[in-house]
Amino acid sequence: MAKAKAILKRRNVVHNTRKITRTMELVATAKYAQSFGRIEGATPYRQTLQDVMTDLARADVEVDHPLLRRREPAGHVTLLALTSNRGLCGGFNTHLSRKTLEYAAAQRSADADVDLHVVGKKGIAFMRFRGEQIHQSYTHFGDKPTFAEVETLANTFIEAYEAERTDQVAVVYQRFHSAAVQRPAVDVLLPITARAAEGGVAVAEAPAGAVEYLYSPDAASLLAKLLPAYFKTTLYHVFLETVVGEHRARMVAMKNATDSAEEMIKTLTRLYNRARQTQITNEISEIMGGVEALK
Repeated sequence: MAKAKAILKRRNVVHNTRKITRTMELVATAKYAQSFGRIEGATPYRQTLQDVMTDLARADVEVDHPLLRRREPAGHVTLLALTSNRGLCGGFNTHLSRKTLEYAAAQRSADADVDLHVVGKKGIAFMRFRGEQIHQSYTHFGDKPTFAEVETLANTFIEAYEAERTDQVAVVYQRFHSAAVQRPAVDVLLPITARAAEGGVAVAEAPAGAVEYLYSPDAASLLAKLLPAYFKTTLYHVFLETVVGEHRARMVAMKNATDSAEEMIKTLTRLYNRARQTQITNEISEIMGGVEALK
């Protein structure tokens, strides 16, 4: 009887765990839908800004802006790693942290100094465990970063780049490809050279188009105003993409945990039934043996 009771107790524990993982899966699904909606809401503004900058670049004007100046080879790199504050999302944080270490090692092998900025408690703990020196850590962004919070960080990077305290600003984040595919990626945000993080027409090197544009003020002044806005918007977008990736990873992890718990419950149920059947058989045998002894 003791064995059957132990199996039953363990099955109850697994059953309660399944309830928790199922609830967390539903919560992650709801948060994923919300974060995906924020990306959809921010994308039109970002895309319009990119299109305007591309049109301005086609005006064949020379723009001398600090955010466009390339300093190669880069002697100093500012590397921003985006991770989450919470776990239970599979290998999400581990993959991002390893990607960060790989990029940092590549830059150091090219004789560049790397200042590591880490967002998220999990990434901070990972880097400290690996003995990496963290220049600045951030835990206040959470899973609902606001544009104002990201803008403050972006202004810090812009100021450092314009003052030539750093030669490159790169970010490691979870790139959103589709609802089913998100992968760790590294993008160089400063200097600004590309139309979009995914690649495209170079802002500073776009070919002259056949269409003529009229600008007020001039194209150079407009582009100089839009470059900081473009950087801030791009940085905000990678924050949103990482949040989507976090919730998606947690959905998958909790779904797998729930499925595993269900399989374990079935296995424990079979074991309990066998143990109970064996116990009943033994009890019947003892009763029959007692009856035979009384004859």
